[in-house]
Amino acid sequence: MIHITMKYILIIALFIISSLGSAQSYPEKFTAIEGWTVEGEKQFFSRANLYDYINGASDFYLGYDFQDLWVVDYKNEMGHMLTLELYRHGENLKAFGIYSEERPQGVKLHSIGAQGFVESGSIFFLADEYYVKVYNGRPEVFDDDFIEFAQSVAQKVCKHCSLPQEFNLFPIEGKMEHSERYMPQNFMGLSGFNGVCTVKYMDSGETLRLFAFKGSDEKCRAIMEKYFNRVKYKKKLKEKFYVFDDPYIGMVKIAYKEGYVYGMLDSSNPENHFKLFQTFSLLIE
Repeated sequence: MIHITMKYILIIALFIISSLGSAQSYPEKFTAIEGWTVEGEKQFFSRANLYDYINGASDFYLGYDFQDLWVVDYKNEMGHMLTLELYRHGENLKAFGIYSEERPQGVKLHSIGAQGFVESGSIFFLADEYYVKVYNGRPEVFDDDFIEFAQSVAQKVCKHCSLPQEFNLFPIEGKMEHSERYMPQNFMGLSGFNGVCTVKYMDSGETLRLFAFKGSDEKCRAIMEKYFNRVKYKKKLKEKFYVFDDPYIGMVKIAYKEGYVYGMLDSSNPENHFKLFQTFSLLIE
């Protein structure tokens, strides 16, 4: 009898814990959007059930440290409605990663949050750790009201939203507009080389990429040692740059500094871009 009682107590306890874990409160800051009120039931999705909402793309979002999603409808005084999707990621850089992957090439950008764009009657923007989507499901919502709503949401997240500070490490001169990217895993085909920032440049008539990774020195040294093994380089690691003709990705200029791994890709001759790389190295330091 005691064994049975304990069994039921355990089941009840697990049910309570599960209920507490799933009971989420919609962030209050998003309920007070001037001119708009929340309409209907608010939907919440966690890492465990995101596939219920975006089945085909859920793994892609999880790769950018997705935390949770709110899907909420709003109505104004005229009865017009908008749908807000708030994708929260682990940090600004991760949210930027998924936003920049979904941002079309050459699209006109808007100053909504840190950066945003309008496509097919919808607004997409970055605001700190949030990647936000606003859908104009009712065409009668005027463009000005639509954009004003999105800007109000962004202001609830951050008054002065900005792109991730990691991109401040990259030189300005020669940078190709809106070419910043965040690579979540296995950069350069190296397992464990995760969380790398890249930017494209036009320099000396050639398009190339600079990349930078910041982490613990132990992690940086491990990445370099793994790369040395791939290119069969036997010498001891030092704080300097190396140039390799990588059998998988071509010419690579890669450098190690305590807490950093950075370099250049896609150039037929990295030495042609000495000045650019020197500027980059100074910013890293």
